[in-house]
Amino acid sequence: MSGDLTEMVFALGFGASVVATDVTTVYPPEAVGLPVVGVGRFLTAEGVLAESPTLVIGDTQTSPLGTIEQIRSAGVPVVILEVPTTFDGLYLKIGQLGEVLGVRREATTLIDRVRTDIEEALSTAPRYDPPPGLAFVYSRGPDVMLLFGSEMTTQPLIEAVGGVDVGAAAGVVGTVSITPEALVAASPDVIIITSEGLDALGGIEGLLAIPGFAATPAGRDRRILDYPEGDILTFGPRIADTLALLIQDLRRELGDS
Repeated sequence: MSGDLTEMVFALGFGASVVATDVTTVYPPEAVGLPVVGVGRFLTAEGVLAESPTLVIGDTQTSPLGTIEQIRSAGVPVVILEVPTTFDGLYLKIGQLGEVLGVRREATTLIDRVRTDIEEALSTAPRYDPPPGLAFVYSRGPDVMLLFGSEMTTQPLIEAVGGVDVGAAAGVVGTVSITPEALVAASPDVIIITSEGLDALGGIEGLLAIPGFAATPAGRDRRILDYPEGDILTFGPRIADTLALLIQDLRRELGDS
């Protein structure tokens, strides 16, 4: 019931057993063509049970709770894992999923590979002094503009590449609607946004037309980085690729220091 779980299940060798996913699954390619039962955060029991699963795997963002209980009442086990907001949490989640599927050894191998990939990616990160302020903005158009903060999967990415999460630094827990005043006060050097969100706003010009954005250092210098939602928000086995690309893009925008 989330893209990262799909990727983990496939990486652990159970791709052939997956009968359906939620809409956040974008990888691997063979998973994208499977039936989609909706969005994990807004499930319906009917949509899930129509695919005749023998196990449903979700996380603490899977909801509503009533739907989860309906699925369990129908005799289908539902496993709920924590959403990781640290790399250690990611490794723990893979290990727990391995236990659920009965493949502890394969899970340990996957953890080791993901950890090595992350360490290799981070070994290329410049050290910034002072560290740049990075803001992650989530948007689906002008009416949905959210600043991410602590307890979100974007915080460990920002901090790992040598940045300061300006949302977390401002005391944001989870997400908060963006106001021009708060954005200017946060003063991000770089703004990160999903590619889908940037497209919905009409590109960089559309983003900078929203009050507050052009008045930030990121807006004035057009330091706007966009990544597909399925990459930047999917905290799973491919996260090292996202880190490597973010490091490369920050080096281009900010240089080495």
